Amino acid sequence: MPSGTTMQVLVVDDEPEICALYCRWLEQEGHTCRAAHSATAALAELGSTPCDLMLLDINMPEVTGIEILQEVKEGYPDLAVVIVTAMQDREIAFGAMRLGADGYLNKPAGKMELTLLAANAMMRRQVEREHRRRQEELSGLVSERNAKLAAAYEELQRSHHQILQQEKMAAIGQLAAGVAHEINNPTGFIASNLGTLGKYIERLAACIREQGELLAAHAPAETVSQHLASRQRLKIDYILKDAADLIDESKEGTERIKKIVQGLKNFSRKDQEVCQLSNINDCIESTLNIVWNELKYKTTVSKELGTLPLTACFPQQLNQVFMNVLVNAAHAITANGEIHIRTRDENGVIAITIADNGCGIPPENLARIFEPFFTTKEVGKGTGLGMSISAEIVKRHHGEISVASEVGRGTTFTITLPVSERLEPREGGGIGATTD
Repeated sequence: MPSGTTMQVLVVDDEPEICALYCRWLEQEGHTCRAAHSATAALAELGSTPCDLMLLDINMPEVTGIEILQEVKEGYPDLAVVIVTAMQDREIAFGAMRLGADGYLNKPAGKMELTLLAANAMMRRQVEREHRRRQEELSGLVSERNAKLAAAYEELQRSHHQILQQEKMAAIGQLAAGVAHEINNPTGFIASNLGTLGKYIERLAACIREQGELLAAHAPAETVSQHLASRQRLKIDYILKDAADLIDESKEGTERIKKIVQGLKNFSRKDQEVCQLSNINDCIESTLNIVWNELKYKTTVSKELGTLPLTACFPQQLNQVFMNVLVNAAHAITANGEIHIRTRDENGVIAITIADNGCGIPPENLARIFEPFFTTKEVGKGTGLGMSISAEIVKRHHGEISVASEVGRGTTFTITLPVSERLEPREGGGIGATTD
């Protein structure tokens, strides 16, 4: 505590001689002291005269020091309280500290120990008061400049979530690379084995046919009849045909796995800082592979993908835009819905439309669809950042995104991106397209 600072001290102890001793020591340091020998007297003193510090004995008659401490902290939050106890019980002392005591003193205590503890308690209380005062000042400034600070905070939150999203996508990319490697290897030898097995089945079928032809030409009629009956009983002809079909279906399944893994790699790879010439149709295809599980049970997806030129972009970021739009479309459809995706080149501008026949967006929400944190989903099911981030990504590519919707009929998102050879930094950060 700064030199020269004096305190109003209330010593609460049922032993008058202890009160007198503590008061004398503190008064020698320049403080003003009063004494109280009961809870009632202590509370009366607090109510009548301001007080900075209370020395409170834990063993008081009628009402314990702990109960007094609780009442004092509720009624006088700025009052510093030091618990005094003759019991060597650390749990009691720590319990008092948890209730808000600013320190504790074991009896018998010396003058230096008492005065130092009292000074430290007051310094702590003064720091807390100063901290609270500054918080109140800051709250006042926030109130005065609420509009400006709110806009800045919103921008900070959006940037923060975008950074988190980028870090998350980078982590997914690393995971995807490992998963793709682990899946591709067994898928590769399964596909190879299926090809070999298909050839084996063809040879076995040819061998069985030749055996049948030889038996029919040279064996007795009874042997031929037994052979045909055995083939029919064992369903050999059906097995040969079905085995070929099963192999073909399994090979289609391995091809599907390869496409899914490749789509995951394309979607999640860490290319945030790598601009490259890409085909937007490839971005859409890889995104569809990723979100297909969200779509396949309740929607039919039709595609009308035109011939597009390569354009400079960040494919992973555009994948995120397409994913947000497609997942929102799936959420808007309850069952048996349709999603139509169309791409086309319009004189150097790539246009992408994604239309659904879901529930649609009410007019009062349509104007806010790209606002940060705006969502109509239940708490915990949406952050309201998906479309905001999508709009920002499209803007960074010097493109535009718009939405048209009718309640009960569906929603159409339109994204336009200029065809460019490279992307350059835009004013205020971000990226922009150029054809230079």
